[in-house]
Amino acid sequence: MMSRRVTVLCAAAFGAIVAATVGVAPLAAQSKSAKTIAAPSPVLVGGWSGTATVPLPDSVIVVPVLYTFTQSGTTISGQAMVPGQGTGPISNVVVTGKQVRFRVTAPEGKLLEHDGTFGADGSIEGMVNMDKQPIAKFKISPRKDSKSTPKK
Repeated sequence: MMSRRVTVLCAAAFGAIVAATVGVAPLAAQSKSAKTIAAPSPVLVGGWSGTATVPLPDSVIVVPVLYTFTQSGTTISGQAMVPGQGTGPISNVVVTGKQVRFRVTAPEGKLLEHDGTFGADGSIEGMVNMDKQPIAKFKISPRKDSKSTPKK
């Protein structure tokens, strides 16, 4: 894998932008159109919390993240929040088997594409991508205080 210098957004701390040398590989382009799923899975609906881990040349930033997924008809959407940093809408949610993809629009307008996999423990783990480049790893689990606790 070839490394090159890219500017990455501290994905979860919406406003913070840092420069880091990271190994990048192109990811398949994701559709920019709104997506719905034929039979939305109740697994995702509810509150989730976890971390986003941003690698830097000399260190790693670990940022707390909160996600709330809601459903209206066949469309799943929601809100993402970083305590003390702000919120952004969740859109373009697609669940296919154990795979889940969604987009968070950060307050400054950056699109943060999330591509994750449901784990056996009910958590979701994956990558956050900006401009089709990986910038952070994320892991979220169902919040205990959530009204709609996801099923395993």
